[in-house]
Amino acid sequence: MLLLAGALSHAAGPVNIPSLDGKLQIPAYWFDAGDGEPRPAIIGLHGCGGALDGKGNFGERFFRYAGYFNAERIHFLPLDSFTPRGQKSICETPNRLRSIHEADRREDVFAAIAWLAKQPSVDASRIVVMGWSHGAQTVLSTVDATDKYVQAQAVQPRAAVAFYPGCLASNKMWNYEVHKPLLIMIGELDDWTLARECVTLQERLRKNKANAAVDLVVYPGSYHGFDGTGPVRQMENLGNTKTGKAMVGGNPAAREASHARMFEFLSAQLGQPLLLSHAQRFKGHHYVLPPASGFAAADDMAAVPLSEAGKARYAHFRTLPSPKAFAVTEKGGWYFNAGEPEAMATTFQACARAKSKCWLYAVDDQVVWQPDVAARAGAASLQRVVDRPKGF
Repeated sequence: MLLLAGALSHAAGPVNIPSLDGKLQIPAYWFDAGDGEPRPAIIGLHGCGGALDGKGNFGERFFRYAGYFNAERIHFLPLDSFTPRGQKSICETPNRLRSIHEADRREDVFAAIAWLAKQPSVDASRIVVMGWSHGAQTVLSTVDATDKYVQAQAVQPRAAVAFYPGCLASNKMWNYEVHKPLLIMIGELDDWTLARECVTLQERLRKNKANAAVDLVVYPGSYHGFDGTGPVRQMENLGNTKTGKAMVGGNPAAREASHARMFEFLSAQLGQPLLLSHAQRFKGHHYVLPPASGFAAADDMAAVPLSEAGKARYAHFRTLPSPKAFAVTEKGGWYFNAGEPEAMATTFQACARAKSKCWLYAVDDQVVWQPDVAARAGAASLQRVVDRPKGF
């Protein structure tokens, strides 16, 4: 058993990636897994809703995935393709009216690859491109072996992962062919990007080329965004569905299964053994739990050092599934995360994005809060727990 100090990546923070033509600066967030050795890197591509949350920060999804990847000593670089082009979201816009297309975002990918290739901590021969929805469609464009722009790029991705892409456009290309191993994962019930189009695409690619390296997994009972943590809900005013509506939301079973399949794929393609078992990755905390402080019982609402509104949110937190963490800020605010092993780290990351200093009040069903500020559990106190396989 190995304890690794540090909750966040060694050099997490915003960076700007110059476009290949020099006309744009593409915002990105660099999650460096740095341990002194050149490591693989994953480029993350957001969906049609953009990379940023309502406060203008990179979305929670990317911090959650960064925790997963950094734990496996893999760098992560999510991109924001919309802000430099003056857009926040294109979900509401029909394809024919959009000013940002997959080809534009593909250029961002190769700009990011060029940037990564210059980083001493990156193994440029092991770069993966990964995307969700519209970003996944960009993935399909990035690995198009028949495209002259793709063919002209000096550094190519090692492999690609596409979460619920729209496969229709690639199906319409009579000569579409992939030149790198590709994993596509989509929900059986997806009524935004239809699973049957991806099934057709895989069948056609394998018919044209028997050894086409295209894996497809269709998850039963799952909608668009099945790897998310939010409940299934109906989205409206969409530009590219017949009704303008689609169901979107997480499916815990599919989320866990898709993450397991993703890491198996990454391990195989990158030639890198996994540090964590699937059970460790999904079932327990990735960080050493702080000891119970004896400050108060977990259900003692009166002891929570917050306003009535804060106490109410803590009461809600108590109903959520573990692994979970609840933090209190120096100004009397709060942040919490639940239902995922990176809960402590992602809670601290939320504090950091808000430029707030905070400390853990409770982890799972025990209070860890200390009246003495110096004794409280902050971000710097986290230690990651990793099982390192022999020979790694």
